[in-house]
Amino acid sequence: MNTETHCQRCGSEPPGCTCRSGPLTPRRSPRAPGDLTPLMTPHEVAVLFRVDSKTVTRWANAGKIRAVRTLGGHRRYREDEVRALLNGDGGRP
Repeated sequence: MNTETHCQRCGSEPPGCTCRSGPLTPRRSPRAPGDLTPLMTPHEVAVLFRVDSKTVTRWANAGKIRAVRTLGGHRRYREDEVRALLNGDGGRP
């Protein structure tokens, strides 16, 4: 299952979170059948790298990280690739 991060304090998703002071906690959501790879939103990736989500989009446009598009056209990033990049195994953005 994909994990979407929600604020522990107000319970809303990060883009809609108004308190911005509580730690973020993973929350499970359904994923496509047969897909075993967890996907992350641009905001979730940005939180890990401590950058803006637009920076993550720029990295994807530059080919530094691979983005998967949802049916609605939104970008999602494979969690294993993001973790590898964060740990220095996949190069540095």
